[in-house]
Amino acid sequence: MTTGAPVDVSAVLLTSHGRVRGDHDLVFYNHPHQDGVHSSTAAITAELRHIPADVHSIAVIASIDLEAQPTAVFDQQSIWRAETTQPSGTNFSFEPAPFTSGETVSIVVEIYRHASGWKMRAVGQGYDTGLAGLAADYGIDVEP
Repeated sequence: MTTGAPVDVSAVLLTSHGRVRGDHDLVFYNHPHQDGVHSSTAAITAELRHIPADVHSIAVIASIDLEAQPTAVFDQQSIWRAETTQPSGTNFSFEPAPFTSGETVSIVVEIYRHASGWKMRAVGQGYDTGLAGLAADYGIDVEP
């Protein structure tokens, strides 16, 4: 859920080294399915039983649609809140404090392997380098 600027939601499947196996591990509106992770208009769905063993975490990303609003940033007017529902029906909600350094992208939550199951943690890490900066950190090749 967001207020302010239009936001896209995506996910990145990561190995134990915090990097993608390949560019196909970015799940977004132009590549909406990968190994049990699905993207829809404003949601990411992870079917955890279908996630391959070499994927150790899934980063859920919120990014401002800069084509729709080129000068927007996550600030007091453009904020987001993550709402998740687990198969058990348990709900989880996370709303970070507004960013202050021109961030246009944020790692919202991370779903990660723990022992024989999965856990989730709120992250809320912003990027003022946009999707290109986040992609570079995860090893995704971004064309200029």
